[in-house]
Amino acid sequence: MLGLNSLYTNIIGLLSIIELGIGSAIIYSLYKPFAEDNKEKIKGYLNYYSKFYRIVGFVILVLGLLILPFLHLFIRDEVNILDAQLYFILFLINTLISYLFSYKLCILNVAQEGYKVSIATTLSKLLISILQLIVLKIYPSFYVYIFIQIFINLAYYLFMNVYINNRYKWIKTTVGSINQEERTSLIKNVKAIFIHKIGGTVVFGIDNLIISTFINLTVVGIFNSYQMVIGAAQGIISSALSGVTASVGNLLVEENTENAYKVHRRLFFMSFWIVSFVTISLFNTIKQFVLLWLGEGQILDQLTISLVLINFYFMLMRGSVERFKEGGGIYHQDRFAPLFEAAINLLASIVLVKAIGLPGVFLGTLISNICVVFWIKPKMVYKYVFKKKLSDYFKMYFKYLLIGFVPLVITNIATLSLKESNSIFAFGANCMINVTLINLIYLLVFRRNEEFIYFKGLILNFLMRTKRLVLRKKTMEL
Repeated sequence: MLGLNSLYTNIIGLLSIIELGIGSAIIYSLYKPFAEDNKEKIKGYLNYYSKFYRIVGFVILVLGLLILPFLHLFIRDEVNILDAQLYFILFLINTLISYLFSYKLCILNVAQEGYKVSIATTLSKLLISILQLIVLKIYPSFYVYIFIQIFINLAYYLFMNVYINNRYKWIKTTVGSINQEERTSLIKNVKAIFIHKIGGTVVFGIDNLIISTFINLTVVGIFNSYQMVIGAAQGIISSALSGVTASVGNLLVEENTENAYKVHRRLFFMSFWIVSFVTISLFNTIKQFVLLWLGEGQILDQLTISLVLINFYFMLMRGSVERFKEGGGIYHQDRFAPLFEAAINLLASIVLVKAIGLPGVFLGTLISNICVVFWIKPKMVYKYVFKKKLSDYFKMYFKYLLIGFVPLVITNIATLSLKESNSIFAFGANCMINVTLINLIYLLVFRRNEEFIYFKGLILNFLMRTKRLVLRKKTMEL
């Protein structure tokens, strides 16, 4: 069931290609009118977004129904085919709900209130998990498992729409419109983002399809136990970095290149500290965690785990570049790069999975990453946003990467004996060593680093403000 759940999530992701990237294009187009408080333009873009998403939702539903007769190609009799088809229909309904009700959420992102969306999303997912856990203990049914997702997601979108309507009351009363020039610019960006979306969907959404087709659905389930842990870390980091996209978009409106570059360096430094810390910690602990959680039968080989984590690091370390790429609306210039990436990934993954099994799937992803996206995205940003040489980016990138090897080697040696123990105490000690050593090493290495001094100042100022507020509150109480 876990494997089936993961497989269907990937299939829905592939169908979502027809969304074309309109959401990203609309958000970019909204920065300027929102900064100018042009309600007519904002409502015009929202109307366009709403109509488009309704069409997309129903097209995905129809395409999904057309796929039903072919589901057996991926499942191989591991699940009753009638049940499998009904499950998939419920997945499609859940997806349709998101397309019908999600378009207004972009307002909060543009207004730099994306954290509200993140909080609401987190709470809804937490509620879904709690209800699913309770119900599965009482009545273990995959139907009920999916129905809970559908009902809570519907409630979440209805709540967010009511909140946005109350927060921005003018949305209901304003008559929106966008002119032909704005529509043409939007469509141009949509076309470019669509090609990017195809590449991204193939690279990140096809792994489970390849595993289920060339290996089996059980291995999909085993891999997704790891992916659930890694994905949770990835989601938190990505959400944190995505939260600054609106700020970056507004920063670029000011057209101060040097200031923008300084912000990029700070974001890159922060990304490195967080991403490398999480990657190294997962490298040292995830196998032991899964062993304690699920037992010997669910353990993946070290090569597969290492490749998955290398891909995790490479993907998240381009977060700063991606924020400036999105904030600067750079979609058209490298529109064909994702197609090359997707083709290399698909071909390499299929060839390598036949040759070396499961690790081949993720080695294929790594090869496509290095061949295309690893250098093309920073090249676009450094050329069109910062007006700097690409070599400046790679000097910074590899300097940090080499520094990251120091805590990787030290923590790996320090936790070697603990990793072999199937004990919660050994796992706890393993975690504590990683948390302590990695951050201590970085504090020593970066203590004179310009970006570190900046963030240190932010933290100290925050602590001082908090202290003053506490003292003021105590004084008032006295």
